[in-house]
Amino acid sequence: MKKIIQCLLFFVLFAASAMAQNRTITGTVKGKEDGLPIPGVSVKLKGTSTGVATGTDGRYAIRISSANAILEFSSVGYAPQSVAVASKDVIDISLGTDAKTLGEVVVTALGVSRAKKTLGYSSTQVSAEEINRASPTNLASGLQGKVAGVDISTTSGQPGGSSKVILRGFSSISGNNQPLYVIDGVPVNNTRPGGAAVVNSIGDLTDNYDFGNAANDINPNEIESVSILKGAAASSLYGSRASNGVIIITTKKGKAGAFKVDFSSSAALTKVSIVPDLQDQYGQGFSRANNIAENGSWGAKLDGQMRPWGSEVDGVRQYRPFSAVKNNFKDAFDTGKEFNNNLSFSGGNEVSTFRFSYGNVYSNGILPGANDTYKRNTIGLSGSTKYKAISLNASVNYVGKNTRAPRTGTPKSGVGTTFYEDILQIPVDFPIRAFEDYKNKYYNVDGYFSAYSQNPYYSIYENGATFKSDRVYGNIDAKFKASDWLSFQFQQGYDINNIVDKIWDAKSAATPGSWAGGGNDEGAVRKPNVGDVVEGSEKYFEFDSKLNALFNKKISTDIDVNGLVGFNFNDRGSRVLYTGVEDLAIPGFYHIENSPNNPTSTQSSTQRRLFGLYASATIGFKNYAFLTLNARNDWSSTLPVQQRSYFYPGANFSLLLSEVYDLKSANISLFKIRAAYGKTGSDTNPYSIYNTLTKANINMGYAQINFPIDGVSGYTISNTLNNSNLRPEISTETEFGAELKFFNNRLGLDISYYNRVTNDQILPVASAPSIGYNFRVVNFGKVRNRGVEIALSGTPIKTKDISWDIMYTFTRNRNVVLALPDGLNKVVLKSAFDAQLVARVGQPLGVIEAPVAKYDPQGRIVVSANGFPLQANDLGAYGNSQRDFIMGLNNNFRYKEFSLGFAIDYKKGGVFYSGSADLLNFVGNSANTLFNDRRTFIVPNSVVEVKNNAGQVIGYAENTKAITESNVFAYYYTDLARAIAYKSRIIDKTFIKLREVTLSYTLPGKIAKKIGAERASVTLYGRNLFTWLPKENRIIDPEVSNLGNDLASEFGEFRSGPSTKNYGLSLNVTF
Repeated sequence: MKKIIQCLLFFVLFAASAMAQNRTITGTVKGKEDGLPIPGVSVKLKGTSTGVATGTDGRYAIRISSANAILEFSSVGYAPQSVAVASKDVIDISLGTDAKTLGEVVVTALGVSRAKKTLGYSSTQVSAEEINRASPTNLASGLQGKVAGVDISTTSGQPGGSSKVILRGFSSISGNNQPLYVIDGVPVNNTRPGGAAVVNSIGDLTDNYDFGNAANDINPNEIESVSILKGAAASSLYGSRASNGVIIITTKKGKAGAFKVDFSSSAALTKVSIVPDLQDQYGQGFSRANNIAENGSWGAKLDGQMRPWGSEVDGVRQYRPFSAVKNNFKDAFDTGKEFNNNLSFSGGNEVSTFRFSYGNVYSNGILPGANDTYKRNTIGLSGSTKYKAISLNASVNYVGKNTRAPRTGTPKSGVGTTFYEDILQIPVDFPIRAFEDYKNKYYNVDGYFSAYSQNPYYSIYENGATFKSDRVYGNIDAKFKASDWLSFQFQQGYDINNIVDKIWDAKSAATPGSWAGGGNDEGAVRKPNVGDVVEGSEKYFEFDSKLNALFNKKISTDIDVNGLVGFNFNDRGSRVLYTGVEDLAIPGFYHIENSPNNPTSTQSSTQRRLFGLYASATIGFKNYAFLTLNARNDWSSTLPVQQRSYFYPGANFSLLLSEVYDLKSANISLFKIRAAYGKTGSDTNPYSIYNTLTKANINMGYAQINFPIDGVSGYTISNTLNNSNLRPEISTETEFGAELKFFNNRLGLDISYYNRVTNDQILPVASAPSIGYNFRVVNFGKVRNRGVEIALSGTPIKTKDISWDIMYTFTRNRNVVLALPDGLNKVVLKSAFDAQLVARVGQPLGVIEAPVAKYDPQGRIVVSANGFPLQANDLGAYGNSQRDFIMGLNNNFRYKEFSLGFAIDYKKGGVFYSGSADLLNFVGNSANTLFNDRRTFIVPNSVVEVKNNAGQVIGYAENTKAITESNVFAYYYTDLARAIAYKSRIIDKTFIKLREVTLSYTLPGKIAKKIGAERASVTLYGRNLFTWLPKENRIIDPEVSNLGNDLASEFGEFRSGPSTKNYGLSLNVTF
C-alpha cells in the first residue's frame, strides 16, 4: 500500500507541474509541388519529446507553453522545416520533396528508436489509426491481415476469448510458439490462465474453458504504435523469451500543451457468422425408422405431415409438421452486444507531462441469456519530468476482468457438456429454440426427448464458470545524460496478475420411469451427472530490470557509431491452487463442502530467474551503409549448472543504393538492400532437471488407493524422467531483403527471404515402461522454417479532395522436421479418435494422420465381405495443418471528409480435424450424409480380395456387395467405416474473410471548433462480415479452436462453436 501511495503522489506532482497556461497551434501541411495534404508528418516542439502527427487531411494541432517555441516539421521523402511560433496561432506549411530525407523512425529491440534506413532486417510498424479503425476490443483483431509474416487468429467467437499470433511459422515442437509482448520496454506475461493439473472430472481448464490470454488485456485505444520484430537478428537482444519474435507496444503519452480530452465510444451487434450446412431431407429416427427418442436424423424421409415429436409426458404428446426447420441453427443463438468506451486526459509543459485514461468494455455474446459475458475495465496513468540532465518516465496500468464463460467442449465430451455439442444432436425437424424453456415438463431433465443428449439450454444455464482477474503492470524509466554522446538508463518493469475462478456442473438425474429415465420407446436411461464444483486461484508475477549505457558518437565526417551495453535481470513465477469436489449433496449449491467426498486439490508453485548481458553497436558510413553487431549471453536458473550459460550473436547490414547512385531519373525514391544473421536461445520450464515427487495415487486394477490415508500422506516419484543434462534450445536465422520506393514514395515494395533452423528442442517424449517412467525429458529435434514475405504499398490517386491508399501483403512459409530423438520417426503432438497431429522426419511440422482405406495396386478401394472399406494397416497422411500462403489486402479511400476502408484476409491451404463434422455425421444431421439419397449403393471403384486356401491375397475382383438403406448410417460413423469416415472429418482450412469495413466522416475543423472540439469523427464499421469457405468445408470456421492458442490448436476443433461477425458505430472526439 505504501508503494501505491508513493506512486499516486508521484503522478499528482507530475500533473501539478504540467498544468500551466498553454495555447494550441493549428495548421495544415501540404506538398510544395502538388499542394495536396500530407498525412503522417511529424510536428515536433524543438528541444522536447513533444510531438504530433498530421491526420489524413494534413491537419495538426499541438500545444505550446512559450511564445519562443519552435516547431519542426519532418516526413520521409520531404525536406524538413523549422518555424518560430512567436504570436501566430495558425501555421500552414508547404514541404518540398527530398529523396535524401529517409529518417523514418521505428522502435526496435529494448525500446530503442532507430531510423528505419539503418535496419538490416524486416521491421513492421503499425499505427494506432490502423489498429483501431474498426474499434476492436483486443490488439490481435486490430492487426489481422495487416502485417506480412504474421498469422493471427481469434480462436473462438466467445467474448474475451484467446487469440493466436505466430511470426514466421511454428518452430518449436514443444508448443511454445507465441511471441514476446513488450509494453513500453517491459516484457509482460502472456499466459493463458487455467493451466492447472487435473482436478476431478473437470480436467485441464485450458481445454474446457477459454478465459482469454493475457495479451488481450491490452486496451487498443491506449496504443500509439506497434512494432513487430520477426527475425532472430531483430529480437535477440530481448533474450530467451524472444525466440519466436517480439511485439513491441508503445502506449500513448502526455504531450506538452493545453489540457486535452479524448473520448471514444462504440456500440456493436454480434451475430453468428458460420453455421453447419445441415441436410433437410430426413428427420428424427434411426435406420429409416421413426424412433422418437433418437438424438439424430437417421429416420424416414421428411414429408411435411403432422407427427408426434419429443417426449410423452402424462400420456400427452406434442405434434408438429415432419419437415426441416428453416434457419434452425442460427435462430438458436442470440444477437450479442458489445460496448467499448474510452476517456483520457492529458497535458503538460516542456518540463513535465501526464496522461490519465479509463477504458470500459462490455460484451454479451451470442449464447442465450447472460451466459457468455466479458467485462473489462482499464485504468492507465503515466507521466514524465525532466531536471537538467535527468529525465524520468513512469506508468502504472490496471486491468480488471470479469468473465462468465461457457464450457468449450473438451475433454469432457458427452451428455450435457456444451450448448453447441447438444444442439448439433437435435434432429433437423425439431425447433431448437423451443427448448429454451428448459424447465417445461417436456424439455426438462425428465422430459427432454432423448436420453442420449441433454437440453442445450440446460447446459448453459445450469453449468458454467466465472473468471475474475486483477492485473497491474507498468514501469519506471530513468535516464541520465552524461554527455552529448553518452547516457545511462535504468528501467524497472513489473506485471502482477491475480486470478480467481469457479467452475461448476449441475447435479442431474432423470427420475426412474420418466421419459429420459427409461420410459421412452427404446428404454434408454440418460447417464446421470453427480455434479461437481472447482474453485481456484492463480497468481502470476514478473519483475524485469535493465541497466543500459547508450552512446551515439560521430567518429569522423563519414563515420558514426551508436549503440548500447546493458544488463538484464528477470524474475517471474506463478502460484496456482485449485480445489474441487464431486457428487454434490444439495443440487444447485456450489460449495466445496457440499459433498460427502473429500475435496481433491492440485497446487503448483514456480519461480525462475534469468540474468543477461548484452551489447549492440551500429556503425554508419556516409549515411548510406550501416552495420549492426549484437551479442547477448544469458544465465538461466531452469537449466543445469553446466548448461545454464548460453551465448547468441547477431549481425545485420543495410545499404542505401539510392544514396550511392542517383536514381531519380528512374523515379526511384529509395532502394535499400539488407542482410541479417542472428541466433536466439531458449531455456525450459522450471523443475525439468531433477525428478520431482507427486501425491501418491495407486491404481490396483480392481481399486484405487488415494493418499492421504488416516492422516498419513504418501508421495511417489513423478512418471516423467527429468534430465540433468538439458541444453538450451537454439534458433539460427539468416535473412535477406530489399526495400524500394518509387514516384516520390507513391509506390513501395518490401520483400524478405528468411531461413531459420531450431535445434535441441526440449520436450517430454514417451518412454519404454521398462525404465519405470511414462515420459522422459530430452533435447531433440531440428525444425527448419523458410519463407518469403512481401509488402506492396501504394497511393494510386492523390488529389486535394481524393486519395486512395492500398497495402498488399503476402506470406509463404515452409517448415520441415529435420530430426527427431533416438531414431524416432514420429512424435504425436495431439490426437482425437485415432486422428493425430504429428511431427515426422522429412515432413512439415503438424501433419494430420488418421485411418485410411486399403487400396489395391491399381488404386481401387478394397472392401470387406459386407461391402465396407477395409482399413490400411498404418495411418495415412491427410495433409499439412500449416497454410500454403497468407495474403492481406487493405484499402482506404478518402473523398474530402469521408473515408471508406476495407481489409481482406486470405489464408490458403492446410487441413484440420473437425469434431463438429464427426458428431454431425454420427447423428445424421450433416449434408454430407446424403450421398445417393441414402439409398442402397456399392462403394464406388471398389474391389474385394481374392485369397487362396492359405489365406494369401492372390488378386482382386470387382465388388458387388452393396451397403443397404437400413445400414447406410454405419457408413458414416461406425467402426465398419473407420477407413473412409475421416475424409469428411479432416477438412480444408482455406478461407477468405472480409476482416474490416469502415465508413467514416470527419467533421470539418471550423465546425468542430464551433462545438468546442478540435476534431470529431463518426464511423460505421463491420468486422468479419463475410467469410468464403471451400465447398468441402460445410461445417465450421477453420479459425476456431478449443485446443489452446499454440501448435496444438492447429489440429482443429472439438465442437467448439461458431465464429461471429460485428456491425457497429463509433464516435471519436478530441477537445
